[in-house]
Amino acid sequence: MKVSFEKKIFLGFIVNLLVVIASGLIFISRLNKQTNQYMDPLLNWVELSLFLLSIILLIIVYFIIRSQLRAKKISGDLLYENRQLLRSIIDNTTNPIFIKKLNGEYLLVNKQFGALFKISNDEILGKTDYDFLPKSTADRYRNSDLEVVKVLRELKIEEIIEQENGPHTYIAVKFPLYDAAGRIYAIGGISTDISDRKKLEESNKITNKFFNMSLDIMVIASKDMFIRINPSFSKTLGYTEEELLSHPLLTYIHPEDKTATQKEIDKLKTGVSIIQFENRWICKDKSIKRLLWSASPDVSTGLFYAVGHDITAQKEIENSLIIADTFFNISYDIFVVAKDDYFIKINPAFTRTLGYDQEDMNNMPFLSFTHPEEQRASLNSMKNLQKGSTVFNHRARTLCKDGTYKWLDWTSTFDVRTGLMYAAARDITKLIENEESLKMSNQFFNMAFDILTVTKENKLVKINPAFTKTLGYNQKEINKLKFTELIHPDNKKTVEEILAKLSKENPSVNFKDRILCKDGTYKWLDWNVNIDTKKNILYSVARDITEKVRLEEEEKKIINELYENEEKLQLIIENINEAVIVANLDKEIIMANYMANEIFGVENDAKIPANLSEHFELYFPDEQTVFPSQNLPMERALNGEETNDVDVILWNPTTHIKRRVLISGKPLIDQDKNVVAAVVTIKDISNYKKMEEELKETESKYRQLIGFRKEDKKES
Repeated sequence: MKVSFEKKIFLGFIVNLLVVIASGLIFISRLNKQTNQYMDPLLNWVELSLFLLSIILLIIVYFIIRSQLRAKKISGDLLYENRQLLRSIIDNTTNPIFIKKLNGEYLLVNKQFGALFKISNDEILGKTDYDFLPKSTADRYRNSDLEVVKVLRELKIEEIIEQENGPHTYIAVKFPLYDAAGRIYAIGGISTDISDRKKLEESNKITNKFFNMSLDIMVIASKDMFIRINPSFSKTLGYTEEELLSHPLLTYIHPEDKTATQKEIDKLKTGVSIIQFENRWICKDKSIKRLLWSASPDVSTGLFYAVGHDITAQKEIENSLIIADTFFNISYDIFVVAKDDYFIKINPAFTRTLGYDQEDMNNMPFLSFTHPEEQRASLNSMKNLQKGSTVFNHRARTLCKDGTYKWLDWTSTFDVRTGLMYAAARDITKLIENEESLKMSNQFFNMAFDILTVTKENKLVKINPAFTKTLGYNQKEINKLKFTELIHPDNKKTVEEILAKLSKENPSVNFKDRILCKDGTYKWLDWNVNIDTKKNILYSVARDITEKVRLEEEEKKIINELYENEEKLQLIIENINEAVIVANLDKEIIMANYMANEIFGVENDAKIPANLSEHFELYFPDEQTVFPSQNLPMERALNGEETNDVDVILWNPTTHIKRRVLISGKPLIDQDKNVVAAVVTIKDISNYKKMEEELKETESKYRQLIGFRKEDKKES
């Protein structure tokens, strides 16, 4: 038990007082002339002993007082250093700081506060705001101080302070300070100059009016995110301001323009302005709009400012003829224009597919190319178009220049005003030939145990029965949903980033995510995704790994708990005052604490022997009878027997150190009730036993003294 300094002094005083009283009584007894000649020598020894005891006690009290004074000096030095450190921190901060008493008197201010009010810390101590500030200002500060005392929590107050260059606005944070008893004894305050922010806010109000009224798009962005947009941008794309600010700007850009846009953003980051950069944006209604941008960066803040203009309509007008003609010439589909019975214009795809050029067409009626079995149906279709039918679709075999036939799917329309017929056709010969193969593929698609999907433009255009069985959706239900809507919110960003990496050079990816089931639960799926870059279609295979993930999480949790338990066990073992040794069935030490290392005199746990007799000579407490090693707690614990406090003498023949210890052993049992290890604790009781012997010896001496005094009293 720890005894306080005051108690130590008091006990020393009491003992010294008792010694003085005892000496006084002896002195008085010796004044009696009828003294006993046998008692005088004894009293002389007792008086001398009391005198020596008094001197010893005074010396002990002196050293106690000296140690306490030394500790007090160390604490005082440390307190002074901490005060100096706190003062240095306060003086070197850029914010004015003060501490006041409850009556308004200043206890402390830093250099910034003194510079602000032209008064030093020494001058301001003991003064109030009324001593160096106008009364109106002092009243305002005093009222805010009293408000802090009233509510007993920090308050933020906006204050205006006149300075040489004009008024400055500060945000002052005032807070209560409490003593050790939990009572408020002072008020602290930290002020921050927000004048520049205020000026910026005023100028921003004017700028905001033009920003919000502009018909052109205006944006402020940082890195890859919009920081601010004007209403014209939301109106143009159809998204709300919140939607545009909460996602990376590349989210809304057409996939084909993302790379070029990123390059322009990278230029802005280096400080290069861009002028009239054009890219396409995906509107909320899925339409595409073309925007023309000019942007300028602010390198110091990392922001860039951009103005955009919607040129969609203008671009469509300018490019409509070029696009139509280009599309006509480069299309893989067959395009023809017919009048009367002849094709007056054909595109290169017609020549590539059927072998005829425009010169051949000028002399051959188009019905001459139709297979005899489909000629009547084709003729009836033309008559229906001429009578007013808008569009007609039909499939027919067409004669090639080499004499073979190809299957074409035709879509035709007739312009009554000009008498022209416009038709488009696609070669489906291979498609028809592969219909049987496609049927077989569909059978495997439907029979697969894994989930198979086809995704285009974020829509699952085709799913197999395994998808429905695993997640619950059928094709009709899934057609109403976007693929990204099914992804767990925590996985969505990662999946989008992974899918964005798909390209011709990197056509496949693998990832795991959680997908929303029809019943509202989530399942973990392991995906393998391939992209057809030409068609921009994703082909995916997925497998349900929900149970596997659950088992992995449980295993991870168990491992973490095991690690924590091991750490706690090690901490407990290292902080107990007994030696602890753990050995396995092979009698190998697998754990030992520092007390065990100290008793055995080794630092490496592996060098501690499980059998104590290998390191010590063992004796019973009589220190003569050899203790049998087979009766040691370690041997008995490995045999499944528990022992407690076996009293043994350990004699180290190398160091000649003798210890008297209490050894306990306990077997460790696994879930099958088999002994897997043994735990042994060794408690060193050498000092306790020595103290017991000394106590008995002292008690015997005092009993003898007390016995003599009783005999003397009987004689008198």
